[in-house]
Amino acid sequence: MFTLLQLSDIHRSESDPISNDELLSCLITDSARFQNGTPSVSMPNAIIVSGDLVQGLPLGSMDYPHGLQKQYDQALEFLTRLADVFVDGDHSKVIIIPGNHDVDWNKALKSMSPAQTTGQKVQKLLSIPHGPYRWAWSSLELYQVTNQEAYAARFDFFCEMYSRFYEKAKLSFPLDPYRPWNLFELDGRKIIVCAFNSCVSNDCFSLVGEIPAEAISASHLEVLSTRTPHSLAIAVWHHDAQGPPMRSDYMDPDTVHLLIDKGFRLGLHGHQHKADAAPHYLFTSEPHTMVVVSAGSLCAAEPDLPRGCSRQYNIIEISDDYLHARVHVREMIVQGVFGPGRLLSLGGRSYAEVQWSPVPSNALLNVGRAGGSTLALIEEAERLTREGEFDAAVAIIDSIDESLSVYHRPLLVDALHKAKNWQRLAELLSSPQNPTELTICIKALVQLKNWSAADKVLEAAKSSGDFSAMTIKTLLEYVEGERKMPK
Repeated sequence: MFTLLQLSDIHRSESDPISNDELLSCLITDSARFQNGTPSVSMPNAIIVSGDLVQGLPLGSMDYPHGLQKQYDQALEFLTRLADVFVDGDHSKVIIIPGNHDVDWNKALKSMSPAQTTGQKVQKLLSIPHGPYRWAWSSLELYQVTNQEAYAARFDFFCEMYSRFYEKAKLSFPLDPYRPWNLFELDGRKIIVCAFNSCVSNDCFSLVGEIPAEAISASHLEVLSTRTPHSLAIAVWHHDAQGPPMRSDYMDPDTVHLLIDKGFRLGLHGHQHKADAAPHYLFTSEPHTMVVVSAGSLCAAEPDLPRGCSRQYNIIEISDDYLHARVHVREMIVQGVFGPGRLLSLGGRSYAEVQWSPVPSNALLNVGRAGGSTLALIEEAERLTREGEFDAAVAIIDSIDESLSVYHRPLLVDALHKAKNWQRLAELLSSPQNPTELTICIKALVQLKNWSAADKVLEAAKSSGDFSAMTIKTLLEYVEGERKMPK
């Protein structure tokens, strides 16, 4: 397995500050208990920091800019020492993104001027997509971003710290701290991680979270251009994708659907100051599943913590098939002591078992840097499947030693499905490994009108506990509906 340490919201609370020495001591001591728990917890192979590195300073602070620089110096020291302890000082195994607290409000305000409305309705101006207008509730004034270069500079402090952290790291991709996305590779290039900035429209008057569609598309095309057979794509951002009516500081949930469509299967974020893990679905020609995991705040204190939550962090163990993970929540039990935490949305357990659907083969199989007969065969089978030569594609896939390619089975399923080879699918998927395979297996058995086999597969899936109740319920209703259709 490959294990991630996910920290988030490491901004220090003014009401209950915690030093770097205290934080590191807490984490090291807690990690010594990992193997003694039930279930045990693995030591991390890489680190994800999903935003809010500093607390930031309010507008007009007398301590600006020196106080803000001091906060980033503290964050840099913590991240450097954290990497030394958990990943042998390898900064390429630490992935950092900004959060809303990392936006410099004072520089943001300098990029704006009071706006002249010339009779236009303020609401109309504020509703312009990606528009320059902002409303200041404190003074009941309309502002306009008039200097885009100065507006971009609101990330200067974060970007300077970011550049210092990665200056000696050996990375697979060039980094641009001002770009809304950057790519990292982990686990011997088997995992690709896209680190998104969800604060592109966030400033002193705008609290919204957003990952631009252009950033998602650009990162996707860059991943495809590498032609590397990544087994898992992970997206990291800061804001949560849902919230109560009185909040506005979260992302549009359709952003998650767009990420699913581009092949991301695990999403990691922070911001909401509590741990959670939940599947998100996209239904196109077939269902696709992405698991979104949030980490609690490592350093926040009351009243910035949700009711019932303490300081938290996550350990995420990714299985060797890259289709499952176990999310462990670690929580501060008493001051300075972490232990097994609580996933409140899952009945208070300290961990959750999650799974996601494989990426469709035609999206995943842009593989091979120049080489290997197996990769060449896979590319040829992929091409034949795209061109509708399904039988020829199946013949090529059957000639490949399954142990040589993680893509053998999903590519074969895809070709057989498009060929409507229901008998072969029913045999191949008699023990489905994920929700997509279960759905296709049941579809094949329905086409064959093998109702007893469909009932047995669904009963076994239900008993295994590996599939969600909603998936089982939907497929049961599908089978019953088809069974009742006139012959």
